[in-house]
Amino acid sequence: MKKFIPIVLSIVFLSFYAFHSNDFYTSITKVEYVSGNKTLKISSKVDLEHIEQALGKKVGAGDFDASISRYLQNNVKISVNDTPVNFVFSSKNPDGNVVWIYYEITGISSISSIGIKNTLLIDKFPDQQNFVNVIVNGQKKSFVCKKGSETGKVTF
Repeated sequence: MKKFIPIVLSIVFLSFYAFHSNDFYTSITKVEYVSGNKTLKISSKVDLEHIEQALGKKVGAGDFDASISRYLQNNVKISVNDTPVNFVFSSKNPDGNVVWIYYEITGISSISSIGIKNTLLIDKFPDQQNFVNVIVNGQKKSFVCKKGSETGKVTF
């Protein structure tokens, strides 16, 4: 009987571990250059619950858009051709357990490099990884921003 107790305890522990949900802390940001409009269109897909926790507001709150705009301005820095540029928050679109956030930069006539510092949710969730995909003239390049390595740069 004493031999079975460790086996039973192991099975119970493994069952608990297998069914315990671990949060996965990631976001995906797509930066696409639309040459006809001379615009960088940016969309970020983030976990809805996590962004609500970071902002202390629900997505349906009246001041959510203003809060997310301020949060983006504080946590996303973009440079084009080694020159810092400003972006404008456009909209958000909740979709199940994620929210798509849209913003853009206008007046970009040519691109040789794009640098991005993306610290979205890193202050709240240290394991957060922000995947960034940049598409310019059909060329796609990617990098990951995470704690200790919040900035990436691609050249074209």
